[in-house]
Amino acid sequence: MTLRYKISALLFFFALTLMAQENIFPYREGNLWGLCDENATVLVAPKYDAIKKDKSKGITFFEVSSGNNSGVYIGSKNVIPVDFQKLYYLPNNLLIAVKKDTNKKETQYLYYTNGELLINNPLSFLKAIKGNDHYENSFIIGFYLRDLEGKESLVNLDYYNKNKLSYIIKDFFSIELDNKKSKEELAIAYVKQTATSAVETKYFRVEGSQIILLDEKKDSQYILDNSGKKKNRYDDYDTSIAVPNIDSEMVVEEPRAFSGTGSGSGDGPGRGNTTRKTPKGTSYYKYALIENQIEVEVSNNVTKSKKTVKFPIKADKIEIFKSKGLIVDEKSFSDSTQSYFNYIIYQKKNKYGLVYQFPFQKSVEYDFLEPMNSEKKFNYSLKNYFKVGIIDKKTKTMKYGVIDTKHNVVLPFEYEEIKVGYTIIPMVKEQVFLVKKNNLYGLISEKLLGTTADAKEIKLPIEFDSIEFNSENQSFLRVKKGNQHSAYISYYSNSDYVVTLLPSYYPYPVKEIRYTMSSGKKEISLLEAIEYITLEDEKGNFKGYANPNGILYFKD
Repeated sequence: MTLRYKISALLFFFALTLMAQENIFPYREGNLWGLCDENATVLVAPKYDAIKKDKSKGITFFEVSSGNNSGVYIGSKNVIPVDFQKLYYLPNNLLIAVKKDTNKKETQYLYYTNGELLINNPLSFLKAIKGNDHYENSFIIGFYLRDLEGKESLVNLDYYNKNKLSYIIKDFFSIELDNKKSKEELAIAYVKQTATSAVETKYFRVEGSQIILLDEKKDSQYILDNSGKKKNRYDDYDTSIAVPNIDSEMVVEEPRAFSGTGSGSGDGPGRGNTTRKTPKGTSYYKYALIENQIEVEVSNNVTKSKKTVKFPIKADKIEIFKSKGLIVDEKSFSDSTQSYFNYIIYQKKNKYGLVYQFPFQKSVEYDFLEPMNSEKKFNYSLKNYFKVGIIDKKTKTMKYGVIDTKHNVVLPFEYEEIKVGYTIIPMVKEQVFLVKKNNLYGLISEKLLGTTADAKEIKLPIEFDSIEFNSENQSFLRVKKGNQHSAYISYYSNSDYVVTLLPSYYPYPVKEIRYTMSSGKKEISLLEAIEYITLEDEKGNFKGYANPNGILYFKD
């Protein structure tokens, strides 16, 4: 290895390292877009109508558009000119760039997404040839192409050899692909070298991701063995091999802006099932309402019995609900329990009661009572909560609290509104309630394993004008104070979830939070956990990016 080569390799590696560390964002001024670094220093002056950031194609990959024209930036460098009318994205980090003249005649170019032009000459037509095997059927192994003079060629793109490009047959008058008359491991093309020449048949096979042109004489036996009716791969699965699907159109992917999940970074802790041994003498109760009477079914590990009883409390209305989980009464100094699958809510004039135990007894009664359903789409808590209300005799207004099935007070009767299901971590360690008091909102949690007042925790003080989920993303909560917006988020650090309020406020609501790719098994700060924040206006229109320090990557 020469000294010159060593120096070149070192400089190339250094450049890659700098590029990997570079964090670049679309930057907006008014209605025009450019690019800036993480400190909002402008790198590309705002002059484009739109810029889309797509990390699936590279950390600093941006598609930009101006009028009807599109192009690509890698970091702050324009690698594909902004003068194409369409960009088609393919697997293997490839794209087809289409340019149309005033007569709408198309000229096509084949690029890598890093801006490298694979075929120097412009083309009038380009179609991908996909590989088909049992493991991967989306990678491209070649192209059928036609140049501006009408000459047609087949090109091999070696998927397993750094996408090395090579011509299989080149500059023919016509090439007609046909693999329908062959077995799966053989492909056929009917070609004409000139307009007046006879049609020739060319045979190909695929080895790995290479399309190999066969010699009719040397490979005659192979061609003979593999010509004829195509096999059904399921008839003889063990002998099926990788084959080209040489006659199929390539399904392309349209570019789109990042719409990440914002669900946190790194590996979350594993989940498992807990098996609890059934005590001796366990009885299970189920209720059903039949003609204003209650059918009680009692079962244990051996027997089952049913009987119909009259509800002992004179009530105007009786409703039976299925419990979210078994309601268990464990008797002290005993190995027997009573477990209930249902509970009953009854109404007596303007009062409401809640019972679950059999025999039924009169309940503490409230001015308002209803089961609470989670505001989150997916909530795996098995504890039943009830929103209850008592009318304040002085103010004549309803004050709400929360109880559980056994009438234990979870939250006191002092709030204007209460909702449940505001947990933003995937582990069911606590249940979080949204509470409203004096027209302001806060968050209070109950640890699900706690049984005392110490199990309550104020997650957010009651000082916000609104706290709500983004309807498209329930992994964080949007908060508003005055005209400023922020978010209550979670991220994974030191093998556990950290839940916190962002340290900054923004002029627009938070739409998305993009986390870094840290493993989360080591301790990281909030600033290390978040790569960027996406903002939108009240109508859902995208406004721009920001970082957790409060730096805005836009100017209105």
